[in-house]
Amino acid sequence: MVELFSYTPILKGFIVLIFLGFAFPITGVYLLRMNLLPLRFMLMHGAILGGALSLAMEVNPFGGTMAINLILVLLMTWMSRSLKADPGQLSAFFMVLSISLAFIFIYRFQVPAKDTLSLMWGSLYTLNNYEFVGTIVFSMILVLFQAYYRHQLRAVFFDADIARTSGVNETGFYYIIILITAITVAAAMKLIGALLLDAILLLPALIASYHAKSYKSMVLWSSFWGGLFASIGFLLSLLFELPASSTIAVFASAVFLILILTKKK
Repeated sequence: MVELFSYTPILKGFIVLIFLGFAFPITGVYLLRMNLLPLRFMLMHGAILGGALSLAMEVNPFGGTMAINLILVLLMTWMSRSLKADPGQLSAFFMVLSISLAFIFIYRFQVPAKDTLSLMWGSLYTLNNYEFVGTIVFSMILVLFQAYYRHQLRAVFFDADIARTSGVNETGFYYIIILITAITVAAAMKLIGALLLDAILLLPALIASYHAKSYKSMVLWSSFWGGLFASIGFLLSLLFELPASSTIAVFASAVFLILILTKKK
């Protein structure tokens, strides 16, 4: 199995997956703490719209999905804050709108549906150099953001009103967290696909929430679980010649189930 790492696509995929595994669960903690779970469904559908639009325009789908997701989260955040609309309802609205527009582009520009829907299962071994470096840089930025602003984030997650009265720019952090979520979802979809996104994004944070005793420990434990799932799942996929993303998801789900049953007992 060791000789497989001599192949550049496999080595690059493993390196990116390690960074992603340790960093992206931090976003999962944000989603759980701010009750923004419906947001990821909107972003998954937005990524399909971005992929369809990019293929119709013959540009890189990764950049298109990123741009569409950023537009969607900015619109949703502005509408929820300015119009006092429920974020969950807005997420459902944009989710339906995105997938509808995606199929219109697929039909109108005769985009192969299989190419657009390939985003549903990702392509870990087809990263170009820009995507490789960009994912690593974003992962490092995410970790540094959490480390530097950990006290402000803890205040925002505890109570938004108290955070504002304490001098924390709660609105600014809310927008930043939304943008981070959009980039995280777009990058994770490119690597492991939409259908297995939660294996890296949410399952580590959910597991950490069962035994973490504070916000700090929840972040650290979620990163630990994410890194463990990514590294061991990847090695198991090479050992048994299975798809990496599916193996990671099955391994993470098995650990989640074992821990839940153990805690209940």
